[in-house]
Amino acid sequence: MLAVAVAVAVATVLSGCSGFGAITLRTCLPARLHVAPAIAAPGGAVTVSSGPADCDLGYQDGHVYTLSIVVPRHRSPAETVTVDASGRFTATLTVPAEFPEGDAAVVVDGSPYDHCDDTGASCAGYTAALAIRRSSD
Repeated sequence: MLAVAVAVAVATVLSGCSGFGAITLRTCLPARLHVAPAIAAPGGAVTVSSGPADCDLGYQDGHVYTLSIVVPRHRSPAETVTVDASGRFTATLTVPAEFPEGDAAVVVDGSPYDHCDDTGASCAGYTAALAIRRSSD
């Protein structure tokens, strides 16, 4: 009976379940995204950037990310940006003029965040918050 309990505990730890304080393998992820300004008007521009990762992302020369601005029922045209081997990049995105006011997100595809294997859909994406507000001129 003890052997079965030990086998279950070991299998749980090795499978990455968190019920027993499991040890999980660390995946190399890019550095945090920065968006400036944090509030933009429709038709305005935002600068999206990220510094170097604290680990080796395994990127080759010419690695690209695809960036979009997303609000409910709207997504901006995708823009591509070349990323250096460390994950560092800077890009300028234009908020589409027809975007409604409200909370939005800059969404980045092409990073290790895209390869989440959590079938419970609890994975985070590579995103940053942005607010869309019409200017009060």
